[in-house]
Amino acid sequence: MRTWYAISLSLFLIFVQCNKRVVDSDADNGTTLPDSTVLVDRLGLTDRFEIATWNIENFPKAGTQTVNDVAQIIKDLDIDLIGVQEIASIRSFNDLLDQMPGWKGVLSNDVYSSGTYQKTGILYKSDFISVSGIKNIFENDWYAFPRPPLQAYVQVKDLDSVKFDFNIIVLHLKASGGSENEARRKEAINDLSQYIKNEIARGADPDFVVLGDWNDVLSDPESTNVFLAMLNDPQTFTFLTLGLSNQYSYISYTYRSLIDHIMITKDAEAEYGAGECRVLYLDQQYLSYPSNVSDHRPVFARFNGFRLNLSGN
Repeated sequence: MRTWYAISLSLFLIFVQCNKRVVDSDADNGTTLPDSTVLVDRLGLTDRFEIATWNIENFPKAGTQTVNDVAQIIKDLDIDLIGVQEIASIRSFNDLLDQMPGWKGVLSNDVYSSGTYQKTGILYKSDFISVSGIKNIFENDWYAFPRPPLQAYVQVKDLDSVKFDFNIIVLHLKASGGSENEARRKEAINDLSQYIKNEIARGADPDFVVLGDWNDVLSDPESTNVFLAMLNDPQTFTFLTLGLSNQYSYISYTYRSLIDHIMITKDAEAEYGAGECRVLYLDQQYLSYPSNVSDHRPVFARFNGFRLNLSGN
């Protein structure tokens, strides 16, 4: 019996060592993860530009543990720019940046009437990405935009030149089902569609990347589809998430759907090229993801229409 126990214990220790990538710790012990900890697989390529949209549920939902986990996940993924939603603590957002050398971040400046907030923001690698012209849009349209979208101008510059410059809009539209909430989302998308076309007509950079939590699915029938202003104008707008059938970004215990999207304007298609877009199933690698991090998975896109020269090779 003692020999059997020793063999079983050895096998268990080997199994744990072989599965160090899958970390399952629900405890909020406030300790910073060691540099050797890896929670999720790397995605970033050194010669490509990669982005994601990520609703980090009521950040930080599990306090310091969430801050540590999100910092580690971003370092593990090693992608270049992330549009974030539901940032509920500016202090924790700054604590996050303190753990991520080489990264900068900006947040929207809106608050709810109660003084609370769920801000949108942008995290980016500052070595070769610059973000300027930061502003909220539709600040006075509470009905369509209970959280005003955050707009900024982004330049991606490597050792050779500026490879991609574009206007980014990070949004978080009205949540929940029902005809009233759908009407608010539809009005928001109609207004945003017209806003982008007006901006381009006035001479703005025609490359737009709009990403965030749109709180609705692209596949609804026309009678209830809130995206028609953009879906019916393919000469201007392209949803990179349109072809992601059976992939889910929202993962509550009772309901799963793809409500987080990335959209680009026609002029940005050259930079996207034969790119790729997909949902990142981080909860299948880090088992405490739903309890420690978010009820949304990130949605990721890689731009393959150009290459970056960051090392001089």
